[in-house]
Amino acid sequence: MKKYTFIVILMLLSSCLFSQKFSFSIVLDPQITWLRTELDNVKNDGSVFGFNGGVVFDRYFTENYAFSTGISLWQTGGKLLFTEGMDIQTRSGPETLDPNSSMTYRLKYLTIPFSLKLISNEIGYVSFFAHVGINNHISVGKSANVPSTDNNKVGIPEEINIYSMSYFFGGGCEYSLGGNTSLLCGLYFTSGFWDITSSDEYRATLNALSLRVGVRF
Repeated sequence: MKKYTFIVILMLLSSCLFSQKFSFSIVLDPQITWLRTELDNVKNDGSVFGFNGGVVFDRYFTENYAFSTGISLWQTGGKLLFTEGMDIQTRSGPETLDPNSSMTYRLKYLTIPFSLKLISNEIGYVSFFAHVGINNHISVGKSANVPSTDNNKVGIPEEINIYSMSYFFGGGCEYSLGGNTSLLCGLYFTSGFWDITSSDEYRATLNALSLRVGVRF
C-alpha cells in the first residue's frame, strides 16, 4: 500500500514540472475532531473543537486538474474513556488513571498534504472543486487533562508518536471576485491511517469533520 501511494505522489510531482498555472490559498478550517478506537477497555468519549489553518499551493497540470500541497497548523484531539484504568507517562512522571477515567487530548501538528484537486469550469462566477489526498503530520504539541492531577494541560510527550499520516476527501465551491482572486468554502472529512499513540496497551486514530473557508489568489 505504501509503495503504491509513493508512486502516485511521484507521478503527480512529475506532472507539475510541466505546469504553467500556479495559485495559493489562505485557509482556516474550524472542525470537530475525535479519537476512534476499537478496543473494549478504551472507548471514544466525545469530540472536541479544533482548527486547521495555513496556506495551500495549487500547481495545475491541466486546466481543471491540480497537484496541491502546502503547510498548516492542525489543532486537534479527542476524549477517551479508560474503563479498566491505565498507567500513562506525563512530563512530570508516571500517573495511574482510575477505572472509568476520561482523558481529553489536546494535540498540535504541522501538516503537509499531498493531494489532487479537480476544478470545474466557472458557471457564472462560481466553480466547484473536489479534493482528495494524504496528510503528513509532525507533532509539535502533546497535552491532556489528567484526572488524577486536576490539571487541564499536562504534557504527555511519550504517549503520542511524533509522526502520523491520514487521508482526506472533500469538496466545495469558489466564488470569483475578479482576476485570480476568489472566495472558497468546502466540507472535508479526515481519518487517520494508523495509531497516533506510542503505548502498547491502547491505540487510537484521529478523525475530523471540517468546514473550510479561505481566499484563493
